[in-house]
Amino acid sequence: MTTRTAPSVPQTVERAFWLLGLALFAGVVEAIAQASTALEHPGADVAGLAGQLAVRVLVYAAVLFVMTRFRSGRAWARGVLAIGLGVFGVASLVVEPIAWMTAGNDPMAAVSGLTLDVAVIAIARLTHLVAVIAALALMFRADANRYFARR
Repeated sequence: MTTRTAPSVPQTVERAFWLLGLALFAGVVEAIAQASTALEHPGADVAGLAGQLAVRVLVYAAVLFVMTRFRSGRAWARGVLAIGLGVFGVASLVVEPIAWMTAGNDPMAAVSGLTLDVAVIAIARLTHLVAVIAALALMFRADANRYFARR
């Protein structure tokens, strides 16, 4: 009798999984920093902020679930991550800074007046963006393609 073992996860898929985890962590850090910053203002909309955080928790939980399916070789999960994070996720990370710059704001003035909370948000967002782009590049390498084709 022969037993069939599942193919091992290729390093590119494993690395993409961990990069997606880093992106998720960076998103959580950014959400906490933004919530903390928003709550410092006297007229903070706590209910609105709670709603935004609830949406983020749901999205992050869904991403974590899809990530686990991706790691186990589900092709549909790779597609969901590629479209969800590669298109909508990246867009959500870059729209705000692009809108800020096109509104005529001076990036050099912003850097010179940088506060700790803004620095944490910017670093978390940049980490999130770079991790997603790197994960996407790894998700479609040749060994990853073979892994998903076998499933």
